[in-house]
Amino acid sequence: MPLSDLLGQDQARDRLFDMVNCARVPQTLLFAGPQGVGKNLAAKLLAQALSCREPVNGDACGRCPACIQIQRQLYPDMLLIAAENQQIKINQVTEIQDFISYSPLVGERRIVIIEDAHKLNETAANALLKTLEEPPPAALFMLLSHRHHLLLATILSRCLRLQFVTLAPAIIEEILKLQEAEAETEEEAGMSSAEVRAAAAVWSGGSMGRARFFQVEENLVWAREFIGKFSRLPRLTILAALDLAEMTAQFEERELVFFLLRSFLHDALLADRGLTIDRGAAVSAAGWSAEAAAFAGLGESRILAIRQRLLALERAQGINVNIKLAFDAFFTGIIFGSAE
Repeated sequence: MPLSDLLGQDQARDRLFDMVNCARVPQTLLFAGPQGVGKNLAAKLLAQALSCREPVNGDACGRCPACIQIQRQLYPDMLLIAAENQQIKINQVTEIQDFISYSPLVGERRIVIIEDAHKLNETAANALLKTLEEPPPAALFMLLSHRHHLLLATILSRCLRLQFVTLAPAIIEEILKLQEAEAETEEEAGMSSAEVRAAAAVWSGGSMGRARFFQVEENLVWAREFIGKFSRLPRLTILAALDLAEMTAQFEERELVFFLLRSFLHDALLADRGLTIDRGAAVSAAGWSAEAAAFAGLGESRILAIRQRLLALERAQGINVNIKLAFDAFFTGIIFGSAE
């Protein structure tokens, strides 16, 4: 897949394409923007464009050994780093330092892609900073983050930032349809209906990762039930709050839970202020306006306090926190008004 096929990120794509064609690619790039909007894909497409052995019009061919190896994450000159238990640790930065200390095996660069770079712990971040200050000439770093403001300012100062934007629902539907067609070719999956793709795009909030989750109808049912239960919490019992906390803590897609709650509280604030929810906007068009209006009865100050506690709980991930007890306190706090 060539870099030119990156959908919904025209500005970032064009800048990357210019860098490749002008042979002026900075050694450290920061791909910043919301989750699931193509940062990871763009990093791999850039790696292909820079490593392709049979380029077409300055872009990757998608068929040569280097392109195929990068697509399958088997390229010997590319290292992918991801968080372990919500943190990127010093041993992983040591692995990076060892990787870039060697000359490229088959290409011209040793490429390092760091997913969720904001999850670098303090020791790892300081170690990476020293590496970025004097990188080997053949090293290329791509840091991906949807919370780049959490990175050290000194790391940010050494990166060229490329901003990625939320994907429009129409773009998400188009990508889903293309992916389904590819899966059909490989006999991996059946086609979903246009209605399912449209619903997935709306509930995704502009993220392809969430869109793929919501493309499964059972997941859509779960999300509607979850928001329904949350919206009724102020009128329910402590037992209901504890049941919801247990269900939430056991759910593996925790980032998705936080996204849904943030979005719902945003719409509840709009309803409290008498503002009309944009029915064409992602998530806000998901059909929870009645629930948001009812929740708005708590009042602006209390909703803001609930949102602050939610954000604090989200930030606490990766720290030594019992997530089940944290959700217990958060949900029961809504019933008792202790979120104020």
